[in-house]
Amino acid sequence: MPRLLIVGIALVAALGGLIYGVDSGIIGTTLGQDPFKLYMFGPTKANAALSGQAVGSASAGYLADKFSRKYTILLAAILAAASAAIQAGSVNVGMMIAGRAIAGFACGQILSVVPIYIAEISPPKQRGFVVGLQGMAIACGFAIANWIGYGGSYASGNAQWRITLSMQIPAAVALAQDRHEEARRVLLRFHDTDEDHDLVNQEIIQIREQMNFEKMQNNPSWFSAVGQLFSRQYLRRTMTASFILTMSQLSGSQVIQNFQNIFYATAGFKGQQALLISGIYGLMGVIGQVIYLAFVADRWPRARTMWIGSLVLCVMISICMALSAVYGQSAGDLSGARGAIAFIFLYSMAYAIFFNAMIWVLSSEMFPFFLRSKGVAVAVFIKAVVAIILSQITPLAIAAVSWRYYSLFIATNFAAAVIYFFFLPETSGKSLEEIAELFGDTLATGHIGEIDVDAKGIELGEPLAEQRSRV
Repeated sequence: MPRLLIVGIALVAALGGLIYGVDSGIIGTTLGQDPFKLYMFGPTKANAALSGQAVGSASAGYLADKFSRKYTILLAAILAAASAAIQAGSVNVGMMIAGRAIAGFACGQILSVVPIYIAEISPPKQRGFVVGLQGMAIACGFAIANWIGYGGSYASGNAQWRITLSMQIPAAVALAQDRHEEARRVLLRFHDTDEDHDLVNQEIIQIREQMNFEKMQNNPSWFSAVGQLFSRQYLRRTMTASFILTMSQLSGSQVIQNFQNIFYATAGFKGQQALLISGIYGLMGVIGQVIYLAFVADRWPRARTMWIGSLVLCVMISICMALSAVYGQSAGDLSGARGAIAFIFLYSMAYAIFFNAMIWVLSSEMFPFFLRSKGVAVAVFIKAVVAIILSQITPLAIAAVSWRYYSLFIATNFAAAVIYFFFLPETSGKSLEEIAELFGDTLATGHIGEIDVDAKGIELGEPLAEQRSRV
């Protein structure tokens, strides 16, 4: 377990992830409130938040390299706060859609940049834990959103949804406060100990020389860099990162999350009861994240975590499908439907243990420095496009084939397990520069533990912050 000083990094991870978690969860509870449906229901079925997320992720790679990770995160925080104010004050459907689109744009930037920012300042041996705090924050945000929705249901009239949607603002305002350098100083204190001093200097040398090497080999424009992502040299990394993030949708997690109220209604739970159950469902993700941070992060190999997790989800969904098939049409006996809900809860916990954090850990590790922000942005963009497609076809599929729709996610999870088992390289404990070597890149210097610090000219007595500032 990293030392307590590493918690400072959570200031970055928690606030960015919290915004996305609250945003993704809050609209589900809002749609379950009758005053909102009466006031806002319109003919459009476009998912403005997901569309905005796709655009936001596409812009994040350019902004992160042009204006820095920190200022891109700051812009996303400002947009998130503004979008929440627009949603809470909406007077018509168009205004609400605009607010959701801006929120999606902000979340697309957050998902593309925050994991990279954290990965780049994390010690290699603890990167799974530190970047995993992003997943913990997302789970907490989603759980908080569900309980906000439940609490809002006790208000009267339109105050139910206006108060609920306005609760997105605090996390965004907090992220807009410039805490990033404070978090960086905390991490430097964590690193800068006598026992780690030589190791830290080796890491500095490796980062500095790898960046210099990449600048000599590649100095492309932004559009040229995006083209390189699909070149023979980098295509495997682009496809791997995109597949990992896309599976966060094709695993069935978002469909279950967004349409859980349908399952609750089948079991006889509606209104405030359904919102209460949604709140409990959200807590299962938090429990799963605690298990991940305590027992999985940087302890289990990354690839093993992914393929075992895919098989676990496959089993969970198979059980839900069987219960729905046998009991779903029974008008009198609700035990089977309630059993399916119990397995949905277990599914939520299992997803948090194996994937909610790990997908961001892996995607932030895949690319060399000069392609990192663009590579993750492309992967998040593809994830958002798949989410849009699923949001459009799921209601039609549920109406047409009912419980058989589960079979899609059984198949995708099983296929993912096979791919992770045979093709996902193991990156645990390696520096970001050493991970690039796994994919065939040239390592500009030796591996950590093999570098001659004195020969490379690093002054051991120089403050670590000044050394890193020159990297």
